[in-house]
Amino acid sequence: MSREIISLKLSGAKHMQSVIAKKALPAVLRATMRPLWASKIPVPTMRSLTEGLLRYGLIPRAAKISSTRLAGRDCELITPAAGASEQVLFFVHGGGYVACSPRTHRPLTSRLCLALKATTYVPTYRLAPEAPYPGGLDDVHQSYLALLKKGVSPEHISLMGDSAGGGMALALALRLRDRGEPLPARMALISPWVDLTLQGESLQSKNDLDPMLSQAWIYAKTPLYLGKTAADDPGVSPLFADLAGLPKTLVQVGTNEILLSDSERLKVRADACGWALQLTVWDGMWHDFQMLADMLPEANAAIEAIAEFVESTK
Repeated sequence: MSREIISLKLSGAKHMQSVIAKKALPAVLRATMRPLWASKIPVPTMRSLTEGLLRYGLIPRAAKISSTRLAGRDCELITPAAGASEQVLFFVHGGGYVACSPRTHRPLTSRLCLALKATTYVPTYRLAPEAPYPGGLDDVHQSYLALLKKGVSPEHISLMGDSAGGGMALALALRLRDRGEPLPARMALISPWVDLTLQGESLQSKNDLDPMLSQAWIYAKTPLYLGKTAADDPGVSPLFADLAGLPKTLVQVGTNEILLSDSERLKVRADACGWALQLTVWDGMWHDFQMLADMLPEANAAIEAIAEFVESTK
């Protein structure tokens, strides 16, 4: 398996910022998000607390946030204040299929919007356990088709997602391919969760290293999304799908990431079927570290790398 290990060489103030951030930010996550998501409190309460913790993330003033509707569902619309290019980003947010929203992901989606100079759509979708699979996937599928009906050309669309949203974005691409519907020009998946059978070795080996996600969270929340669906069904675990014929894809993951094995095995499967997938593994980084842009130099660099990937695949 070929993969690129990214270790930033910083100097001066940037180096010091990175050193401090890599100590302070994991400590904050271990004291807040990790125990909250691993707790046994009711899902609605967990959602509310998560929204409360994440709603005040840093948002660049250069990103204009508004709302629209796609296929009858609310959708966050983000545009660069300086004007957008012809590029369009369709982003599926993560949250273990049970939590989060377009609002919680603004620190990431707003910066991707600016880096790509792209009109950015972040659709809402129904969450589990109220709506197990395929409820959420149905929603993002219909939202994507509605975007095409608005006249957006697939060749201008980048499909992206993080964590569970990365898995759902990949499942969406597979559904589009199988139904003969227009695929996006490219994909970028951040720490994608693609195996709900939970066979990844890193679920064990990285559990203590990852300050964001825990094995307890993943094991507790997986059945809520599965419902009556088998865990190895490609709709919920796209790792086990036929992956041929998909767009060029960039996958970013961290070495200290509990879902590292998902990305590594996805790369092996991609190489075997000829799917052009580039895997970059960021040294010392954890799950969804890109959400911490402007505080963590590695997060800024990762977002820049996504923008470079999009530019290279136009």
